[in-house]
Amino acid sequence: MNALQAAILGLIQGLTEFLPVSSSGHLLLGSFILGLPAPGLSLSVLLHLGTAFATVVMLWDEIVWLLRGLFLPASGRQRARALTIVGLLIVASIPGAMVGLFFGDFLDAIFSSGGVAAVGLILTGFVLRWAGRLSGRHERASADSRIDGHSTPEGQELRSGPSRRTGRRSRRGHGRGSDERLLDTVNLRRAVIVGLSQAVAVIPGISRSGATMASGLVSGMEREDAARFSFLLALPAIFGGALLDFRQAISVGESVVSPLGLLGALVAFAAGIFALSLVFRVVRKGDLSKFAYYCWAAGAASLIYLMFRP
Repeated sequence: MNALQAAILGLIQGLTEFLPVSSSGHLLLGSFILGLPAPGLSLSVLLHLGTAFATVVMLWDEIVWLLRGLFLPASGRQRARALTIVGLLIVASIPGAMVGLFFGDFLDAIFSSGGVAAVGLILTGFVLRWAGRLSGRHERASADSRIDGHSTPEGQELRSGPSRRTGRRSRRGHGRGSDERLLDTVNLRRAVIVGLSQAVAVIPGISRSGATMASGLVSGMEREDAARFSFLLALPAIFGGALLDFRQAISVGESVVSPLGLLGALVAFAAGIFALSLVFRVVRKGDLSKFAYYCWAAGAASLIYLMFRP
């Protein structure tokens, strides 16, 4: 592997880990179509770490708030909310962890083909389109019911509307009470639904971020709550994947740190920052389903290429 190939793999990993278009599917298709080598264990570890640190940077406020809520809470209610969110993240992580631990090798063996990844991309497109339409109906119904039920003070935003300004819900200056509203549309039922969708996303071509955000929207989460919960949930999965690859690399005597690996990690980190920023902007506008068109085009083009390649 050369520097250009490592950089391309880092770019694919960083962009597609967070954009709802499947990183595993793109890496697999890249090996078939572009002739890219599969990332070795050492490169895989560093690519995972690059995207993990991009997530930490973009969700720094939420992570710091959770840590303070757990260990230095301003109130008992803040600690209770922090414990609840951490508990929901743990519950949602269990299905994917179980599938990865007990069926990971089996699934890799039966699904590691370009055709499966291409079909998975097409299916991801349908999931995104369906979730976008259904969540739009939910939000319109919610807005109508709130307007009919009681008047909204002039200038006050409807919480379910698309005009919420930031992915962090701007807790600064809102007083202690706002601390207890972090991810307040996430509950146990919705977390379980998101966790199950993450488990399904082990199939190449099925986007993890797309599946978890879509299932969050369909289950009733607000747009930005669905995105933030999806990416917070990605952290255990990404760090867990890096840890497993690290242990395997050590067991076979492979060096983990290499110049090419560090290059790939740096590119993955930068691409991940860009991708996360883009996703939050798209989610605020309610345009997540527009990624469906890319998934359909990429999946169909890949299928045609794989069928007619020499």
